[in-house]
Amino acid sequence: MFNYFETTADLGVEAKGKSLEEAFKEGAKGLYNIMVDIDKVDKKEKIEFEITGEDLEELLYNFLNELLFYTDVENLVFNDFDVKIEKNDNGYRLKCTAYGEKINKEKHNIKEEVKAVTYHKMEIKQEEDGWKIRYIVDL
Repeated sequence: MFNYFETTADLGVEAKGKSLEEAFKEGAKGLYNIMVDIDKVDKKEKIEFEITGEDLEELLYNFLNELLFYTDVENLVFNDFDVKIEKNDNGYRLKCTAYGEKINKEKHNIKEEVKAVTYHKMEIKQEEDGWKIRYIVDL
């Protein structure tokens, strides 16, 4: 599940999941639903990558901006993600497989261009029923 919240700095995304991985996955879905109608994206292509972060905030920041890199460079949009997060001596490592396809302006109902994910008001916390993340994007 993901929702949007009001902010003075473009648009904020709030995502929840029963696990940290599910919250990151929902956060990525929230990111792409800002740009396109993710229900119209087919799983024709997949990309795999690994990123690291010293803490969970840096991990989320690097994860979402890595996805934006593939959108900017490869013209790909995604609607599903397999996410695995491991804690190690240097912080955290995330492995992701993202599923989607090339952007099609007629098919995907282009909405907004996301320029970047920011650290501003980024929040990751464990709650009684799972994890919640919040972040803001520059449009």
